Amino acid sequence: MAGSGRSTSTVDVAVVGGRVAGAALAARLARAGLRVAVYERAVELGPTLSTHIFHGTADLRAEGVYADLLAAGVPPLPEVRVRLDELRLVFRHPHDPGLCPPRELLDNLLLDRARAAGAQIHLGRPVVGLVHAAGRVAGVEVADQDGRVRPVRARLVVGADGRSSPVARWVRAAQYLTFRSGRGQVWRYYRGKRLPRALLWHRVGARLAHILPTGEQEYYLCAQPPVGDPVDFRRTGPDALLPWVAQVSPEIAELAHGGEPVGGLRRMSGYPCFFRQPYGPGWALAGDAGHAKDATIGHGITDALRNSAALADALLSTWDDQRGLPERLRHWAQQRDAAELANFWYSQELGDAAPVGPLRKAVFRGLGATGIRRLDEVMADKRAADTLLTVTRLARGALSQVLAGAAVPSVAREAGDLLRLSLLRRKAFRERAAAAPSLYPELAGALR
Repeated sequence: MAGSGRSTSTVDVAVVGGRVAGAALAARLARAGLRVAVYERAVELGPTLSTHIFHGTADLRAEGVYADLLAAGVPPLPEVRVRLDELRLVFRHPHDPGLCPPRELLDNLLLDRARAAGAQIHLGRPVVGLVHAAGRVAGVEVADQDGRVRPVRARLVVGADGRSSPVARWVRAAQYLTFRSGRGQVWRYYRGKRLPRALLWHRVGARLAHILPTGEQEYYLCAQPPVGDPVDFRRTGPDALLPWVAQVSPEIAELAHGGEPVGGLRRMSGYPCFFRQPYGPGWALAGDAGHAKDATIGHGITDALRNSAALADALLSTWDDQRGLPERLRHWAQQRDAAELANFWYSQELGDAAPVGPLRKAVFRGLGATGIRRLDEVMADKRAADTLLTVTRLARGALSQVLAGAAVPSVAREAGDLLRLSLLRRKAFRERAAAAPSLYPELAGALR
């Protein structure tokens, strides 16, 4: 699937980064007739850090790759099994199953669609700088295989180059509501064993693990240890993953046992989560470059596809009248923040390196059928979390704790902390605060 298009010195849009966000955006713009070039540092798209999870099929169908993934052997997953300490929940959606494709498969399929739409794909061609003219970004500087740097003019440069986006750094894109995840992510592929067609997501205390099939006899095993966990995967090596998971969930460990490891461990820890100003004169940011949640919520690749689709709509609606583009991009940025904010905060709670408090557990236990459905929709990125964790539900949860014999001062203290955090979050968003308020400020300070 590797390759490159013809050399060019002028395009409409130069996309920096050829994975999910960049490839999907390039395909949409190229199909609309724009001259698009994608510049990707990697010579070939292999595995990359990712939660791999799509909780539904809509976004994959919209990009035209759902049938291709099924044909490649990626199984649909109609069931999600959640464990939160002693609480167990099962979500079933057979008519809109989840899917967990290996990233090298998904990314290359999306890149192939961009190529077929007419986008020029340049693998192994890193962008090393930007071209400026008349006070705006006017193109990119690309390093060829022989080491020479050549300018490529572009009416728009899109950084789809990840959380540590060089494009964002070069344009000095303002970052706000930043926090660092309270946990790491360590994962490995396995093969040779057929798993149930379900995603298992188990959290015990502060530790979290999940497992999911990526093929007929292939699967992905992931540990998300809290920062400071006694097991240091950098030192203990890849064979420490399964024993660690067994301490969290014997059920997941039993499913994983007996598979043949494929490759080594991939890991990251204490990574940043944020919003960035996603556009400016001659530039825009897509995917994780512009907004990145805590990976614990598993929304990253879904966010990337939706964000790219919305950016493509914004660009194409005013492409022939560039004077209207800044206002259209401002509206796009406002819609992005409004749509992502509630689940951004929820991702912070999921990523906290601390056990879930008794009040929040009481809320989950008292959800009822409607609430369970809403929780499923929040986890599937189909509903905002603030429609689930409401003041009314917190009050009911607090009452149920007191009636069960919990000490009133401790219940009141946790409820007060949650309400205080809600007020701090609203204030931080209004002010575009640099740092996102945390439920555990002392933890946030230790991670910065």
